[in-house]
Order: sequence, then structure tokens, then C-alpha cells
Amino acid sequence: MLQKKIKIGWAIVIVFFVIEMYPQKTKVACIGDSVTYGLGIKERDRNSYPAQLQQLLGDNFEAKNFGASGATVLKNGHKPYWNKSTFDKSKAFAPDIVIIYLGLNDQGLNNWPKHKDEFEKDYLELINIYKSLPSKPKVIICKMSPTLSGHHWFEEGMRENFKEIQSKIEAISLQSKTELIDLHEPLYRFPEYFPDNLHPTKEGAAIIANKVYSAISGDYGGLQLPKLYGEKMVLQRNEPIEISGIANGNDEIKVTLNKVTLKTTSKKGVWKVTYPPMNAGGPFKLNINSKLSQNLVINEVYIGDVWLASGQSNMDFKVHQMKSSKTVLKDSLSSNIFIFSMDPKVLGSTEFTKEEFEIINANDFFNYSGWSNSNDKILEDFSAVAYSFAYNLQKKLNIPIGIVCNAVGGSPTQSWISREQMGSQHETISLLNDTWQHPSVNSWVSKRKIENFGGNKNLKTRHPYDPTILFDAGIKPILDYNITGVIWYQGESNTNDINLHSNLFELLVNDWRTQWNKPNMPFYFAQLSSIDRANLGAFRDSQRKSLLIPNTGMAVSLDVGHETDVHPNKKWIIGERLSKIALVKTYKKDLNYSGPLLDYVNVVENKLEVYFKYGEGLKTKENDPLKDIQIAGKDGIFISGKSKIENDKLIIWSSKIKNPRFVRYGYTSFSNGNLVNRYNLPASTFSNQ
Repeated sequence: MLQKKIKIGWAIVIVFFVIEMYPQKTKVACIGDSVTYGLGIKERDRNSYPAQLQQLLGDNFEAKNFGASGATVLKNGHKPYWNKSTFDKSKAFAPDIVIIYLGLNDQGLNNWPKHKDEFEKDYLELINIYKSLPSKPKVIICKMSPTLSGHHWFEEGMRENFKEIQSKIEAISLQSKTELIDLHEPLYRFPEYFPDNLHPTKEGAAIIANKVYSAISGDYGGLQLPKLYGEKMVLQRNEPIEISGIANGNDEIKVTLNKVTLKTTSKKGVWKVTYPPMNAGGPFKLNINSKLSQNLVINEVYIGDVWLASGQSNMDFKVHQMKSSKTVLKDSLSSNIFIFSMDPKVLGSTEFTKEEFEIINANDFFNYSGWSNSNDKILEDFSAVAYSFAYNLQKKLNIPIGIVCNAVGGSPTQSWISREQMGSQHETISLLNDTWQHPSVNSWVSKRKIENFGGNKNLKTRHPYDPTILFDAGIKPILDYNITGVIWYQGESNTNDINLHSNLFELLVNDWRTQWNKPNMPFYFAQLSSIDRANLGAFRDSQRKSLLIPNTGMAVSLDVGHETDVHPNKKWIIGERLSKIALVKTYKKDLNYSGPLLDYVNVVENKLEVYFKYGEGLKTKENDPLKDIQIAGKDGIFISGKSKIENDKLIIWSSKIKNPRFVRYGYTSFSNGNLVNRYNLPASTFSNQ
């Protein structure tokens, strides 16, 4: 009997020893539809998100795929998860953690319109069933990955259904006190990972796996700061200063700026502290201390005003390329101007290599220069317009000025707009869905894509000029950095379709203001210069009409163009004109900042009287006859007219037109228009037609 007890005792010891040596694995049940299942992914058993999650979690976990293609949360849906064999198998698995990804199929027109009022009840019941299992698992639910605009139901109601479901999932998370993982935001910037507009590739599945891994493990990669943080950074004055970043789960973060310390705890890998507004000054030291990770120190931080300079090649045009660059680099320097370049890694007219295609995405497309206030290569290669703007601001304001430039040569307006905005209108959705030689896309832009893609329109990747990519790569990553406003020089790649560009430009302005949560954010732009290309006069006039967008301003560059060169080199003048707009409209300085702008036209017998805003001292350069002025009757056929200037109004007539109705000025693509005001600021191209 004693020997039997001894044997049993040793058996118990051995069992405990085995358990200690080989602990029980934590079981993770991945519940979901075809995205969880891995539909369309090659070698699904290795590359679906649950399989990649298993690789991340390691041997102490067992992650199992319980995805069922087509499954719905709705019990009255066309394929309820409740009726799938995977549902019973997932419960029998006795999980310790349950990840639920459902809702994508519920948005379908065969489900949502009839049964949407049942969604929350059914989802909450599903959560409670898992929470009530004997294993008492932790349940985590997910916001859906994107449904892109190419889906055939997108404009037939699915777009709205999707938004409703995402909102309901957020409400369900709060009501059930269940952790929520956002799978939409990180994937929305990678449409190339959704070849059928619904199901992610293995690269998309990897993003899902990493998000779920971080939620389970609390590992978010340690303490990290946003892209624009670094030595000699400038933070926005006179507004609350948010210092933010990434850290592992529940890390205790202590931030000290200008000898003031704030504390916070990271939630879902994100942390933020907010300082009250500060006056301009510096340098200050920024210390960021983490309890779980390394500490970070930035020794020189300045408080001032920060501007973003963006657009295409005329904004990207370098300081060392402009007229009088040697003088500028010698005499027009300020240690209180801090510049930061974001330069594309891939651009040009040759066929892209495999390696180049791999970096044309939202994470890798730009090189970041870091901040500089020295006369060095960063300055020589910085935007001439942006530096002129910053220099002329700083000279008047006498505070630190930070300016970030992320202009990309050749880029069309649609590349800089978010997918949310581009997906809001049928006209712009068409651009999203058809990026290969779309009839509304500039032929030069289409040609460049053909060259870079080697003529292969079937490549499942994006081009730097495709819609939304430059927003995803160049705007989204810097939205956590507060700015005063934007200067913009772009349009050459959109002159083919004036009405479309006007729509896109307004979308862009409103989009960026929304994204930065600054509805009145200043947005000042350069009107295109003169060049002998079709349509330029009408395009410049459409830009003038964009001044109807609130809190915008336009710098005229008609007089500093070049007949054959799309990149005229008198960039200092344009930057200076933009700075005057900002000094008046943003900083309320008393300056003369605008040339004559069309106000209204009166018909007086057989003549037209043209009145202007900012037309004080209206005249022509060197008092020469007025050039590039035309008149038309109601038939809209324009001819050259005679003119004179009286009491700051322009009078125009022609003996060939008895009943004049329309006037236009500066409409020749390469215009020699010479109308100015007392301050020699040029009049904009205009027409009252």
C-alpha cells in the first residue's frame, strides 16, 4: 500500500514537472469570415492572418483559424456564422482569447437594408456566448478592413452600409466593455493589398496579424516618436501643444518640455500629453521617459510657426536652381528658419525596378531629411519658393519659422487627396477605379505611368501619380504635427480638365482642413505661370475663381513665366508674394499684397467698364498700351479691343462689337499682360464669361 502511494506521489511530481517544463499553451480562436479564412491568399495555411499571428506569438500560443467565407453576424443574414460548423468548433476549442472579425458580409445589399436593426443584438449575443464559455476567454472585436470603391455595390449603398456597421461595432465595443482593434485605418492606406477590393493579400493579412499580436501581447515596438520629431524641430506657438507617440501597452510616459513635466499612460500603444499654448522661443529640451522602454531626448526644440509647402515640380524647384541662388545662399540666410524635406525615393521616366515598386507605398515612399537651419546641402536642395516664403515671413515676424516641403514633381491634384474624399463623388470614384489612361487624366501623367510600368497595366501596385497615394504617404504620416497653414504650387498636371481640377482643388483644401481638424486653416497657392501650352489662360482664370474658397489667397506668377520652360527660375518673387498674402491674411499686417482682381463689369453703351479689387493706382507697366486684352459680344467670340484706364477702372471697346458683353485678360497661354496696380503687383488672368 505504501509502495502504491509512493508511486502515485512520484506520478504527481512528474506531472507537475512536465507541466512546468511544458506549460499549457494559450489558445487564440480567430473567428471571422473570408478575411480571417484567407480567401484568395496563396498558401493560406501559412499566409492567412491567423497563421501569421501564430508565427508572431510563438510556441506558447496556439492560434487557430475559424474563419468561414461569406459568414454574417446577422442570424437572418444570407450565411449566418451561427450556422457554420466553425462556430461549434471554435467553442469546443476552449479558447483563452477570442478575436472576432465579422460584419463585412453584413453590409451586402442582400443583408443590411432588411436586417440592420438586428445587428447589435446579434453581435452582443455572439460576444456573450464566447465570454460564457467554461474557459472564460478574453474577447476582442475588430473594426472591419476596407471595402474599396471598385466593388460593384459601392455606389449602390454599400459605402453607406459600411460606415453604419463600423459605427455600430464601435458602439458594441463600448456596450459590451470589449476591447476594439481598428483594422480599417492601417489597411485603408494600402489599396494595392486588395486586388478584388475586399480581400487582403498576404501583405494585408500581415498588417492584421501585427495589429492583433500587439493587442494580445502589448508589444507595439517600444517608445517611438512621429516622423517630424527630431533635433531643431519647431512646434506651433499660441495653440495647445500635443506631444504624442507610440509605446508598449500601459507604459508610463513622462514628458518634460521647457521644464514642465506631464505624465500619461499609453493606451493601445498610443500616448499623448497636451501643454497649454506657449509663446515663440527656444531652444528648449524635450525629454520623454518610458518605464518599459528606452528614453528619448531632443536637445533643441523651438516654438514658432510651422508651414507646409506642397505641390509638384515648381514647388520642388531647388534653391540652388533659382535665379540669384548664390546671392540667396550668401545673404538671405536666417538661423531662425528651420527646414525639413520629404523627398520621393522613386520618380523618373524609366521603367521601375522590382525594388523600386516595393517602396511605392504609404510607408516607404519618402526620405525624411530631418530639421536644419544651416547653409548646407539640405538648404541648397530645398524648395526655392518655400524658403523664400519662410525667409520673408521670418524677417517680418522675428520668430522661429519651421517649414516642411513634400512636393513631388509631376504629381496631379488627385494624388494628394484622401480616399475618404475621393470616394465621396461619382466623378472622383471613377478616377480611383480606373488609373490606367483614364480619359480625365492628363496625357503626360498617363504616359509617365506607362513608361514606369513598362506598359504592363496588370501590375497590382500603385504609381506615384495615382489617386490618394501621396496623401497616404506624404500627408497622413504628418497629421499629428500641428501647422499654421499650407502653401501650394501645383496644377500643371491637371490643365487638361479645368472643371475637374476646380472640383479636385476644393476637395483637397477641405480635406486637409478636416484631416488637421482646422476648418479655417490658411491655404495659399501660386497661380500657374505663363508658358506656351494649350489651355493655360482658362486654367489660370479657374484658379482665380478658387479664391471663393474661404481663407485662401493666390500669388500671381503670370509675369515671371517662360515661354518654353515649365520651370521658370524667378522663384524668389513667388515665395515673397505668398509671404505677403500670409502676412496680411494670417498675421494681420498692413501690407499691399495683391495685384488687381476682377470685381465686376458694367456695360455702358458700346463699352465695358471693368472694376477691380486691389486696383488702386491701376496702370500698365511703363505706361505701355495694355496687352493681351480681348472683348466679345453675346456670341462669346473674342477679338482684340481698344482700352484705356480712367479712375482705377479699365474701359474696353471695339468698333466691331456694338453690344459687348464679355472681357478677358491674360488668356494667352504665354501672356505678355502688363496690367498692374500702384504697387506694381500684377493683375490676375480674368474673364467675366
